[in-house]
Amino acid sequence: MQYLNINGTYVLFNDVTTPLVIIATKPQVPLRANPNWFCFLGSQDYLFPFMVLNCFVNPVLSFLGLFVNGLCLIVLAKGGFRKPSYILLFALVLADSMNMFISLDFPSRIRYFGPVKTKPGYCTFEYDAIMNQYLFVSQEFFNFVGLWGRTINATIPMIITMERILAVYFPVTFTRVVTPKSITASCCASYVIWLPHIIVQSFYRRLLYVQLSNGKVVAITTATEFLFNNFSILYSFTAYFLEAMTSWVPVCFVCLGCILIGIKVSVSISQRRKLTSLRKEQQWSPRTTRTLLTTCLIFAVTHAINALIGTLVTIDNKTPLLTYLLVEIAEFLNILNCTSNFLVYFFLNKKLWRVLLQIIRRRKLL
Repeated sequence: MQYLNINGTYVLFNDVTTPLVIIATKPQVPLRANPNWFCFLGSQDYLFPFMVLNCFVNPVLSFLGLFVNGLCLIVLAKGGFRKPSYILLFALVLADSMNMFISLDFPSRIRYFGPVKTKPGYCTFEYDAIMNQYLFVSQEFFNFVGLWGRTINATIPMIITMERILAVYFPVTFTRVVTPKSITASCCASYVIWLPHIIVQSFYRRLLYVQLSNGKVVAITTATEFLFNNFSILYSFTAYFLEAMTSWVPVCFVCLGCILIGIKVSVSISQRRKLTSLRKEQQWSPRTTRTLLTTCLIFAVTHAINALIGTLVTIDNKTPLLTYLLVEIAEFLNILNCTSNFLVYFFLNKKLWRVLLQIIRRRKLL
């Protein structure tokens, strides 16, 4: 058994579980299970692949993604925002870039694999007070930006799908309703609508100092009283609404929309072959449709697998290391989706490719 001193009280640990009870002069109170006390439980067989993904593969891929997404943003900005499709792609790339901040959360890696760990498995910051506070604030910053981007990343593809449905099924309405101003307003709304929830989530965690039985003081991140006191409401909102709106709802919406658009495009192509004059009457661009739909399909496939993993595995106070590995694999798929913009935009849209080449040539001339 082990005892941790928390603000003058003692928390009882055993070797394989989270705290059991608080032992003090006060009446004994059950301590709520918190997975942040221990990082990994059970077999350590999957520690190395988890470490490779968590500390090397996903962060490196995220850095690469930020670089190529930066190129995408520059090219889209140079192309101008007169076309609604460029505005949608710009908003999506920006959200993807924010999304990858979660994988760049270096304080979490230190909590997992810090070089001065008292005991393997503790999720602790074991430095001086200033450094511990810096790591905690940095962790909250990366999570704030990353989670905000993740929710927007699930919303923009639905707007893109709806825009393409209007373009191919209701071309007259499309030209009247889908304008740069309306698309800009929709994209801004997708950013703003999720912001209150992300701000509320920033009040879920706090930094708590814990004295180990050997006298060493370490810092952990644990739930705040705000989360404990409002757990039922917050859990219901997260589990039944937020999870659905960032996983299965957009995936199903995008898949259904792509099927409907694919049917319409196939019919239009068939008709155009029979009647060449129909090409002049076509109000939507096949190139733009191809670019936008490919982006949405990559989103749907990666998020469907991600959502399936999230549904099948749970993070709680007895989470085995294999579960963390599966979650990290899901994160890898999420990063692949976020970094796919460069390939999709420049290989499927020759106009954007020409803009990129013009920028590169101008840089060389300078």
